[in-house]
Amino acid sequence: MGATSDPSEGIVPPALLGAAAGSLSPPLPGSFLFPRPELRPASELLARERDRQRLFPSAPALFPWLERAFAPGKVTALVGPPTLVSGFLPFLLATVASHGGEVSLREGSNRFSPYSVGALARRWGVDPEEVLGRVRLARAFTAHQMVSLVETWSDVLLSRTVLPSLLVVSDPTLLCQDAEVPPDESVALQMHMAEVLGRVARSLRRPLLVTQERTGGRLVFPGLARLGPPVHETLRLLHGPDGVVRLTAQERAESLTLLALPPHQRHLEEFDADVPAAASSDRFERPSEVTPWPALFP
Repeated sequence: MGATSDPSEGIVPPALLGAAAGSLSPPLPGSFLFPRPELRPASELLARERDRQRLFPSAPALFPWLERAFAPGKVTALVGPPTLVSGFLPFLLATVASHGGEVSLREGSNRFSPYSVGALARRWGVDPEEVLGRVRLARAFTAHQMVSLVETWSDVLLSRTVLPSLLVVSDPTLLCQDAEVPPDESVALQMHMAEVLGRVARSLRRPLLVTQERTGGRLVFPGLARLGPPVHETLRLLHGPDGVVRLTAQERAESLTLLALPPHQRHLEEFDADVPAAASSDRFERPSEVTPWPALFP
């Protein structure tokens, strides 16, 4: 990673952008259409105290829904199968960075894809290099490296003039479950990280997103409830019927459905010219389209 004042945390270099494709990598099942944020120039954001305090844009409606899941000094958990979590996380990071915020990411699952963030920024008409420059990444490859990154996190950030808008620790417990880590040591390391994360959240007063790749409904993190920062919300991703993905905010019992684009549709109102008809039980028809409400079907 590029050199910064702290060697453990760097800006994703432009060389990693490559020729980023227009879809998520790794993708969610199907090609999912994420809304374009209502973006404003960074200079305008700096002039508006209200916008500085928001992680996400005010429109479309998905973003205020997500905003309610985050709170300063508290944990937002994102749990679900690996393909869904690793596909949705770049969308969250790209949205915050495109809105003018900075993200500090501690990576424990080794799944972060700069290509996905860059592709979303390009799709939204934002400079990918500028957006990726606001995602500061430090990656661990062993359990003890993960612990070290968490232990030094607060000191690294407090030494800077401006604090990031969002703290993200990606599956911090995963490396502790390695076969080479004895079970007793694994639990001790996780409990220590929970305690340190509590100090980080209290000292920085920033929302803390903790991801975990599991199908269960809750974050499994020994010691977090007793020693760590309070959990404000748990966002859960689940596979639904017919290729849809359900996103649930469990504390407030609200759900969204993420719809996959049909094969012939590239964007809200972009369609392939020549598409073979899809066979149904009694007739041939085109698949249903995903359209912006209240637009008519093209």
